[in-house]
Parts: sequence; structure tokens; C-alpha cells
Amino acid sequence: MTENLPDETPLDAAADDSQSSQPIKNDSNTEPTPPAESTAEETHETVGSVVEPINPEPVVAAKPIFHAPWALSFYGEGSKYFVIRLINAILQVITFNFYYPWAKAAKLDYLYEQTEFAGSRFKFHGTGKEMFIGYLKMLAIIIVIYGSFWFAKANEQIVLGTLLLYGGLIVVYPLAIHGTAKYRLSRSSWRGIFFGYRGELGELFAKFFIGILVSVFTLGIYWSWVEVDLRRYVTKNIRFGSVEFDFVGKGIDLFLIKLKYIIFIFAVIIFGGILVGMGLFGAGMTNLMNTENLNELSNPSVSFIFFGIFAYLFFIAIIGSIALMRQREIFQYYADNTFLWQNEQWHGVKLNMSFMDLLVLSITNMLLIIFTFGIATPFVEIRTLHFLMPRLEVAGSFDPDSLTQTESDYRDAMGEDVGDWLDIDLA
Repeated sequence: MTENLPDETPLDAAADDSQSSQPIKNDSNTEPTPPAESTAEETHETVGSVVEPINPEPVVAAKPIFHAPWALSFYGEGSKYFVIRLINAILQVITFNFYYPWAKAAKLDYLYEQTEFAGSRFKFHGTGKEMFIGYLKMLAIIIVIYGSFWFAKANEQIVLGTLLLYGGLIVVYPLAIHGTAKYRLSRSSWRGIFFGYRGELGELFAKFFIGILVSVFTLGIYWSWVEVDLRRYVTKNIRFGSVEFDFVGKGIDLFLIKLKYIIFIFAVIIFGGILVGMGLFGAGMTNLMNTENLNELSNPSVSFIFFGIFAYLFFIAIIGSIALMRQREIFQYYADNTFLWQNEQWHGVKLNMSFMDLLVLSITNMLLIIFTFGIATPFVEIRTLHFLMPRLEVAGSFDPDSLTQTESDYRDAMGEDVGDWLDIDLA
């Protein structure tokens, strides 16, 4: 983990991307007093006043706290989580999905309670009632956006309807990010110390809207910079009690990761097409040389059909593996560029996840879902959390015991439910 810890100015290497990449400064009004200095001063005064001290005690210099990297632990059980999800599903069907906020509260309450850090469990304080109010607001937003679209379409104004639809989604997206961060973090605690989010909706909206415009004019190339800019803004405004966060990733790095795997996929498609073309050409030439087999060109053999199926599945497996490699590298990129500010120093985050481990997890999860017709989905979610949590670590110099409460209460869950609608999460 020590290789991820930044120096006194950890973002010098990232300064060429954006000035906003600079690490956040500690806004705390309390400055820690090094215990070693006070001990030394007291000892100096004692020596100056007493010429021959009796049984002088040795001065012990204070040592910085160090621990093997702090990792998360997860103790959830698939069977218990399955019962929660089953009851939630039944009640949602009976209530025409109006039970959804309470279902989500029950789900998050269990998952938080089963997640441990430094010997203590997390707790989710949100309630179904709070999220139900946000759920109603979300329904109103959906009705307005899609109602405007269908009304314009019914009046044969397709262009206007499309602009209203996508314009509404552009407005709602930053609202969902802001609301999800604001509500979810303010209702999450550890040892009674709450998380918090101090970002402003107007600033986030401006970043998102400008990013969308530039991305449109660059044919989507600039979108990697938009993602990084949004993540940096949200991360810099997250608080965990007295701990601050920062994200130092650069847009060019994320863009190169995505570009690399796009090239890989195109190379696989071209190479696969060449092999299939060569095979078909060879088979065709063989049949042309033997006039008795000309009629078989329109009636492929069973072996040829099986070969086609095998080639298709092999192609899908290669593409899936490349997508999985891309996902792992992006996760690694996000984790390795996240830092925590505490006690006047930066503490790095590390994700220890190999491609083979992720591949095995993904294959087994896919088989469980396929062969159980989706019934095993709750077990798959629990298996995934058991896989991810221990692999996410914070530098050992981080001190959980020195956290203090700094955040205020917040109960508006509208953004939380809009975030669910747009499939936005804080991960």
C-alpha cells in the first residue's frame, strides 16, 4: 500500500490535466499537536529546574499509527438475503411496486449491517417513509418527461419530443448524482460517525452540461474527461466525519484505457472474420473442385453447423473476457487514484483484484443465474460482495480511532430514487 501514498504534494504529476486535480486542503480548524514535541518541552523544563533528578524516566517518542492495510469485511449470508429479497418482491407485486422504498431500506439495512471496518459495522439510517416521499417525486419527474415526449409525438412533432426527452434526462442526471450522494451518505454511519456530501447542485450541473456539449462536438471522445471531472467533484466533497477525500485521476488515462480495449475488440472481430472467411473459402473451393458436391453448398453438414456454433460461442467468450479486463482495469484506476486526508497526511486506497479472480467469479455467477432462471440472484450479489470487500484496502497509516463527527442531518431522498431509475450508484 505504501506505493500508493502520495508525497506532500501528491498531485504534481497530475497537474497537467486540470487545476481541480489538486488535492483538497484540510479545512479543519483543529490542528493536531505532535505528542513528541510536548513531551520534549516538559522534559526540558524539568531538567532545567532540577539539577539531580531522582530516577529520571526516559522520554519515549510518539510513534505514528501503523497497521496492516485496513480492509473491509463482509459477513452477509445468501440464505438470509434471499428471504429479504423474496419478501420484498412479494410485497412489491401486491402493492404495485409502491412498497419499493421500504424494500430498498430493508436491503440496504442488511448489507450495511453485514459490512465491517476496523472491527465495527456500518449502519444505514434511511427509512422507507423518507424514500417513499422521494419515490413520489421521482414518479412525477418521469410522468412529466415521458408525458411531454408522447404528447409531442402525438402531435407529429417528433423532433420537439426527442429534444424534450433527452433534455429532461440531461437535467435529471446531475440531480440524481447529487441527490444520491447527499442522501445515501448522510444516512450512513460507522461508530456513530456519519458520512456527508458538501457538493452544490448548481456546480455539478454546470460541469455536466458543459461536458455534454463538448462531448457532442467531439463525437463522444471527451466523455472520459467528463466522467473524471464528475467523479473528482463528487469525491472531493465527500466527508467521513473529519476525513476528507480526493480523486487525482486524469481524463487522458481513462480515455486510453477505453481506447485500448476498443482496439482489442476490433482486432478480434477482424481476425475472427478473416478466419471464418478463409474457412468458408476453403470449403467452397473444395466443393467446386468436386462437381458431385455442388448441391451440398446449400445444405451444410451437421459438423459445419456445430463448428459455426462453437466459433460463435468462442467469439462471445473472447469479447466477454476483453470487456471483463476493461472493467477490472477501470475499477483499479478509480481505486488507485482515490486518497483520504487525515492527520495532515494522505492515505491511499488500493484494490487487489486480479483478472483471473474476477473471471472465475463472473463465470460462476453467470452459471448460477442461468441454471436457476434468476432465482440465485441474491446469492450472486452476496458472493460478489464477499469477493470485493476484502480486496478494497486503505493505507495502514490511516487512524480510524481519531475520526470525529462533523456532518449534519439530511433526509430528502428524491435524488436517491431518481438515481435508481437512471441506474446511478456511488461505487
